[in-house]
Amino acid sequence: MYRNAQFIVEDLEKLVHSLVSPDRIEHVNGVVDFCLRLAKRYNLDKDKLKIMAFSHDLFRDLEPRRLRKLAVGYGIEISDLLEKKPILLHGFVAAEFLRKKYGIEDEDVLLGVGYHTSGHPSFGIYSKALALADSLELSRIYERVNQLRELAFYDIDIAFVEIIRNKICYAVNNNLYLLPQTISTWNKLMEGARV
Repeated sequence: MYRNAQFIVEDLEKLVHSLVSPDRIEHVNGVVDFCLRLAKRYNLDKDKLKIMAFSHDLFRDLEPRRLRKLAVGYGIEISDLLEKKPILLHGFVAAEFLRKKYGIEDEDVLLGVGYHTSGHPSFGIYSKALALADSLELSRIYERVNQLRELAFYDIDIAFVEIIRNKICYAVNNNLYLLPQTISTWNKLMEGARV
């Protein structure tokens, strides 16, 4: 993948421990572990997935003002929704951080990190693996999570559909915003549905 992948992984792991809350570190480590299991199952590049897993929530615990300032510095467009809920910027900031600091241009990596919360219609297998790991790592507890974990190792595409379905149902049932990318992801998935 990248010539300096091991350095990037080690650097990101250090950054996680300096920027992320102790509770979230457990989640990040769970995402790394789940990504490695998916890498083994689907013969994916482990370092690539570790980079994605360690970086996805790197900026999640920053205060909104600082997150917004980083986003502006990176030239990220802040929509009305992102202005109302600046925490949603954390994935976009992490993706730009990977691009700027490490020179990563792999679109699947950048999309996966940037849109791990919402999904994206152009997700490839690495992005899907990160989204699944983020939702299914072993500290996550909710109805059907074990069934979804099994599905993730049976068929990554079907599991991804179910994760997006789950996100939509959760948002509707809890009176939360439905993110535009989640809706467009769902619609794209339904165009080629195998479920």
